[in-house]
Amino acid sequence: MQFLKDKLQLRLYQQTILNTATEKNTLVVLPTGLGKTHIAIALASLRMPQGKILVLAPTKPLISQHLQTFSEFFTPKEELAIFSGEVEPAERKNLWTKSQMIFSTPQTIRNDLLAGQIDLRDVSLLVFDEAHRAVGDYSYVFLAKTYLQQANSPRILGLTASPGGNEADINEICKNLFVESLEARDRESSDVRSYVKKIITDYQFVELPEELKVIMSHLDIAIKSRLEELKSMGFIATSDLSKVNKKSLLALQIDLRAKLVQQKFEFARGLSVCAALIKLYHAHALLESESLTALKSYFDMLWQLSASTKVRAVKDLVSDFHVKGAYSLTNTALDRGLEHPKIEVLQKIISKQVSEKPNSKILVFSEFRVGVSKIIEALEGISGVKVHKFIGQASKIDKGMNQQTQIDVINRFKAGEYNCLVCTAVAEEGLDIPQVDLVVFYAPVPSAIRTIQRRGRTGRQDIGKLSILMTKGTKDERYYWIAVNKEKTMNLALKNLSETSEKPNLETFFVKAEKPKPEDNVLVFADVREQGPVVNYLYSQGVKVQTGQLKAGDFILSEDIGVERKIVEDFVASLIDKRLFTQAQKMKENFTQPMYIVEGNFEDIFKVRNVSAQAIWGALISLIVDYKFPILFSSSPKETAELLAVIAKREQLDRKKGISMRTEIKPKSFSDQQQFFVEGLPGIGPNMAKALLKHFGTPAKIVSACIEELQKVEGVGAKRAELIRRILDSEFKLLEL
Repeated sequence: MQFLKDKLQLRLYQQTILNTATEKNTLVVLPTGLGKTHIAIALASLRMPQGKILVLAPTKPLISQHLQTFSEFFTPKEELAIFSGEVEPAERKNLWTKSQMIFSTPQTIRNDLLAGQIDLRDVSLLVFDEAHRAVGDYSYVFLAKTYLQQANSPRILGLTASPGGNEADINEICKNLFVESLEARDRESSDVRSYVKKIITDYQFVELPEELKVIMSHLDIAIKSRLEELKSMGFIATSDLSKVNKKSLLALQIDLRAKLVQQKFEFARGLSVCAALIKLYHAHALLESESLTALKSYFDMLWQLSASTKVRAVKDLVSDFHVKGAYSLTNTALDRGLEHPKIEVLQKIISKQVSEKPNSKILVFSEFRVGVSKIIEALEGISGVKVHKFIGQASKIDKGMNQQTQIDVINRFKAGEYNCLVCTAVAEEGLDIPQVDLVVFYAPVPSAIRTIQRRGRTGRQDIGKLSILMTKGTKDERYYWIAVNKEKTMNLALKNLSETSEKPNLETFFVKAEKPKPEDNVLVFADVREQGPVVNYLYSQGVKVQTGQLKAGDFILSEDIGVERKIVEDFVASLIDKRLFTQAQKMKENFTQPMYIVEGNFEDIFKVRNVSAQAIWGALISLIVDYKFPILFSSSPKETAELLAVIAKREQLDRKKGISMRTEIKPKSFSDQQQFFVEGLPGIGPNMAKALLKHFGTPAKIVSACIEELQKVEGVGAKRAELIRRILDSEFKLLEL
């Protein structure tokens, strides 16, 4: 593959960062539009002689963008390949073999690794775009660790505009990506300042009109009365609306749910009040920051739900005098043509921008998807504005936009077919949206990462404009200052970490694991829903994992053993909705030796739902005594994986039991399909099928073999050979019912 080096001109700060990245695993923190991708391209050109280049990004639009950008600098383009779930596994395996550069979502690479279709031995550079996602169970974490286990000559490059709000968050990303050096710049850095354009920020404050304040007062009274009730029960210390937020209510909800086992009325009542409050806080937020139309839509949903649900919190809300009053006044205000004042202010901002610069490109960010339609409706009547929505995929509200539709909308935005996009959070991250003249925050967000991502859409090639709309005296103002303070904290943390003399040491994060010996490899079938840390841990132990839809259970460990995994919350939930014993019956029908693994803190099994201890003990005893199921207990996904691996090795290596291809998982490889065919013969399990194929070479020769020839295979006796021939030679007769 040829690198067109004359086309790439790096700025001084990019060259400085590149010098570090050539020597160490590096996390690059640069404002959006300052060439993070070009640093990756330059590093790829240097690492390319040592192996493949793998570029990961969270979404298909992002990997498509990276493919397009890299293809401008490398030729032939046929050696650049894109991986996503839409490309068939067999085609991905072929592309992996013949391609020099692969652009993929992390989930796709993870699935191919687990299936044994690829390995990372020959990858010389692994790029993690939007590296701030490398936390928790996100696939970036698993892939970084697996890469360092497998690669012959590894190098990691992380790219982000905003890694986190404090040193702990940034350190977690560095640890998970095995970062040895941090290269961070902001718009005020001395070597960057000359390359950034000024962003002119305009703050637009609005005052809620009296009609909306009356609606607000009804919601405030409804909220206040419930806070007073929680306070009287001793669940909260204050009933001050400004000191109790949605986050604290969610924490209280979890605590109360755990106490339901005590079967006291106040806990059940407290939980119901808490649930109602969370809904009221959401309605309050829509009225403060969004629009009356969005609030009406939410009220409509609650009233429709109340007709079919038995949830006390919903019933309680729709029968509340003040909530009904707020709903009625909302409808009346809309009938009179009233709306949130932000709508009119937004119309003026957009109209002015288009009149001053007709070829402007504009992004409007809305925090709530339910409000997007109203904003679009308000902008459609403005001369010169060609507006379209840009939202995420399906939700409870609407069908959303799939990733291909998102790509199409961006292309049409670039081409000028649209000049204004009304976006939700999906437009914050990395997408190749062209130079934007104006960005509007319809409401501030209390996040440094998201604020930086949104603001970074403007001020690239030219002076940019940012308008922030805030409703006076509401959470809008609080959220704005929260984001400002978090960004200051983040920049200070980056400066401290960049300047520290004690750079992170790779060896302190991770000891490179020994590659599993071939004879130690075992195969585990996992249900397609088991896509989390258990499967990751299995793979890291050298276990080959094949995923698909299982007829019963979550894991198949041998031709005899199937395992149903239940975290403690799901165990209790499945007891309540009666799935537990239905699943147990299916397990019994499909496996000679079914078993359960209950995962989590066992003490929590009596706290998570309002179920008596006697009922839970009764369920456990029934599984053991009536169904004859062994039940193993695990404290974590890692421990569950260790249990599964030990059992699978014992079955497949010590007891020489195979794992049948004739499951609900369809065989993917050609050899698997051959084995699947042979296992259909009477008395032929996975090990015997492999022995027959090894002896005869092809399924056709097995089918045409005589009894004497079949008996030459170890384990095939006279009776089995005769039965096989009788099955193959006897005429089929359809039984009439």
